[in-house]
Amino acid sequence: MAAPEVPIEVDPATGIWTTNGLPMMYLPRHFMVNMQQTIEAAMGVPAYRAILYKSCHLSALQWCRAEAKTHGLGPEDTFRHYLRRMSQRGHGQVEIASLDAAAGRAEIVVRNSAYALGYGAGAGRRVCYVFEGSFAGGMAYVLEALGSSGDPSCREVACFAEGAPECRFEVS
Repeated sequence: MAAPEVPIEVDPATGIWTTNGLPMMYLPRHFMVNMQQTIEAAMGVPAYRAILYKSCHLSALQWCRAEAKTHGLGPEDTFRHYLRRMSQRGHGQVEIASLDAAAGRAEIVVRNSAYALGYGAGAGRRVCYVFEGSFAGGMAYVLEALGSSGDPSCREVACFAEGAPECRFEVS
């Protein structure tokens, strides 16, 4: 992948970075990994995982709504755009292995996940659960935009940090 195609505008008066009108922050990868590890140690993985799921789900839904409106994208194209932007922002190489938009199902692969690489291949557990709510929220947007009901869920089924060749997620 070449340099990201993410337009960044900086307001000279405030220093606020925006992309397509949405305020953004640019952070080093280790910041996010260290934050996740510290919060896991303080509150436990299950509690943090639940909080991340809910917040990432809402954030993905809001982002997809805004981007669809900004770019005039259809539901499936918005979901693909969302995952492409995740790749371009350094989360990892995010790809759709399979997608049935009407049914709200997808299989997503993340290679070189920032979280899995941060924890390392010997972590012995799945650590990329931060993506679960994001992928479910993106799919929730697809169903909403198609006029379908349902609340899709997502689970990480394999992770590089536990020895898998890549991180894999199932949305249904």
